[in-house]
Amino acid sequence: MVGMAQHHHGEPGGRGHHKDHHGPAPRQEVRYVEPSSPEQLAMVLRVIDDQSFDDKKLEIAKLSVCLGHFFVRDMVQMASRFSFDDKRKEFFIFAYRYCMDPENYYNIRDVFSFRSNFDEVMEATHPGYKR
Repeated sequence: MVGMAQHHHGEPGGRGHHKDHHGPAPRQEVRYVEPSSPEQLAMVLRVIDDQSFDDKKLEIAKLSVCLGHFFVRDMVQMASRFSFDDKRKEFFIFAYRYCMDPENYYNIRDVFSFRSNFDEVMEATHPGYKR
């Protein structure tokens, strides 16, 4: 979803808060984060495609989601470059916390060769998920 807000917990006014402080809770700062552009995604996909082995592809994909702001559909494109489900599974478990639209995470299902790998990702990222 475009316009997804990222929450950053800061300390208002630069003052530290102690555990025994009984005042109001620190204010939560919300700011807009620009999603990665189609050009940025294309560049990431080119770099992934230039790699011969899944380990290196996975390393690049993980770094990319840490530094960029990608949607599930973008992450699916990255993961589809891997040869094996085990790397896709590792990627999606890692990438969940960086996803711009986590409510769409179920859309990763079709990138897996085996449904059980999708189920494992969902169990790791969505407490209470049942197969």
